[in-house]
Amino acid sequence: MHQPKFVMFFDHHTMKACPDVGHHLQADEFASSLQAAGVDLLGFHAKCNQGFCYFDTQIGNRHPSIPPGRDLFGEIVTACNQRGIAVTAYLNCGLSNEDAIRHPEWSMISPKGQLLRPDIYGIGWINPYMRTMCLNSPYRDYLMSLIKEVRDKYPVAGFLLDSFNGFPCICPYCIQEMQKQNLDWRNEEVLQKFGRSSALRLAEDISALLRPQENHLLVNFLGISPKDNARIGSYLECECLPTNPAWGYDYLPLTARYYRNLTSGPVLNMTGRFNDWGDFGSLRPQAAVEYDLFFGLANGMRPNIGDHFHPSGKLNRAALDRASRIYGKLRQYEPWFSDAKNLVDIGVVLPDVLRKSPTMVGATRMLSELKMQFDFIDADIDWSPYSLVILPDEVILDDRLAELVKKHLAAGKSLLATGRSGLNPEGSAFRFEREWGVKYLGECEHVPAFFRLTGEFAARVPDMPLATNTKGFSTEALPGSTVAGKVVAPYFNKHWDGVYSYFYAPPNQDTELPFMVLNSQCAYCPFPLFEAYYQQASVDLRTVLAIMLEHLLPKPLLVTDASLPSFARAFVSGKANQRIIHLLNYLPELRGKTLIVEEELPLSQVKLKLRLDGRPVNKVYIAPGKQPIPFSISEDYLSITVPEMRGYCMVVVEA
Repeated sequence: MHQPKFVMFFDHHTMKACPDVGHHLQADEFASSLQAAGVDLLGFHAKCNQGFCYFDTQIGNRHPSIPPGRDLFGEIVTACNQRGIAVTAYLNCGLSNEDAIRHPEWSMISPKGQLLRPDIYGIGWINPYMRTMCLNSPYRDYLMSLIKEVRDKYPVAGFLLDSFNGFPCICPYCIQEMQKQNLDWRNEEVLQKFGRSSALRLAEDISALLRPQENHLLVNFLGISPKDNARIGSYLECECLPTNPAWGYDYLPLTARYYRNLTSGPVLNMTGRFNDWGDFGSLRPQAAVEYDLFFGLANGMRPNIGDHFHPSGKLNRAALDRASRIYGKLRQYEPWFSDAKNLVDIGVVLPDVLRKSPTMVGATRMLSELKMQFDFIDADIDWSPYSLVILPDEVILDDRLAELVKKHLAAGKSLLATGRSGLNPEGSAFRFEREWGVKYLGECEHVPAFFRLTGEFAARVPDMPLATNTKGFSTEALPGSTVAGKVVAPYFNKHWDGVYSYFYAPPNQDTELPFMVLNSQCAYCPFPLFEAYYQQASVDLRTVLAIMLEHLLPKPLLVTDASLPSFARAFVSGKANQRIIHLLNYLPELRGKTLIVEEELPLSQVKLKLRLDGRPVNKVYIAPGKQPIPFSISEDYLSITVPEMRGYCMVVVEA
């Protein structure tokens, strides 16, 4: 199986109206440009979402303006392979507009009876999802035959198969299948589940056709879950254009910390040179794309730059030149990136599936701003490597999770919980009441609620009642618990009494309700701390989390101070006799409707402390130039000061 290092993917969804598809393609010139950029894997369309094929098909619909005798895909595969560049074949599976026009009976029918779907994603009539294919119709066999045709005809390194969306469908094929399974197709939840299972079943059948592990093929299905991809595919791919609000700059930090524990295969980080798919006319700043890719590399992912291939085959020199400069810069660090694995202290348990929820975004941001080293985990991932496990806001303990928590605590390790996390499935009590140190009483009656830290912790935040920003829960501290903060009640709750709107509800008096409780192995806050941070980004709430972390994890892997700003990111990885610190200093800025990174930001005199875990240190230097850095060692911590950096900096600690 090809092990990709530097990847490019070219979108080639081409409208029927384009009159000159492939007329100016010079495959050798294209492949030479990729080779000059250092690309070793190319993703290219064999079939696009318009239903057109770009290879020498005997089954599918060739784009009508491709010159007779031309095999665009085949020419590119040959030219690339001759230069040592592997090629994966892209086929869109859930969308195939031309096939839907020719065979409307293959199209999905929405629960409202619609064949055409302007409702999908709420973007109106001009969208690629206007006709979606039913994966239980005869289209299924047609698609499988196209994939087999590409597999048998071309020496490809793998397949990227797109649009396994799993939308609900009530076409005759789906209704018949649901009736066989005694499913109530009138039930919206049943329809949704059946749609997802239909997409997964097709992906499983394609996997059985391709046998990716046995045939050493890179295979990924866009649209199914990462766990299912790890099971039936051979690599994972995170598609993330941070300039698109659906992804933003919070999606990659989530997926990177989860995907890397799911597979032994490669994990690709696909960004784009443009602001969004279908956007032919933008070229994001070089620093912006570098930020995406350095972030991925620091988290064990391989870089993939998405581009658009002009229908005529003319090369976009500006885009290729920018990709070449970016990959030239990244390649300097390859000796240290290659085979490095992330080192972490903390496992953050997903409340359900991986999604960009307020809780998960808040957790990612708070822990990243505090420079904690963490993974996202679930019940299928080994918890033993983590000194601290966090249950953020809404992790209900079913029997399986409860057993993992019990085992974790029995090993003498620590646990931090917030909000409803730790409750039993009935929501009536904490499953580990003694360990949590509190008794559950129900929802907090105060809206809004405020808090005040107490004792030695009071000086860490302003001396005033502070907003919780969310609704929380009432608890009663058990004997032996340290109550580090208390809830402050307002004069009255916000409400409408028929005459007055009680909008202004200032804090009134302290209560005996705990806001933060610390125990020997656990720390608990009865308010959804991470969602609250998402809502208002309260630095004081982040201080509350910092206090809990300091109590449970007094010697974190990496320690920084104000010399590294909150928006900067820091990661630690390791390999052989090296530990590697990655520093990223970029600032995504909202300009109008668009998030943009334009510059690499400079820093100087950045102070860092790295826990050594008893490892010796021979030298410390900044890669790739290997400029040495003075260091000192005390109490198992290496202390260094990075004299200056701009954008990305790699510090290497060698034994």
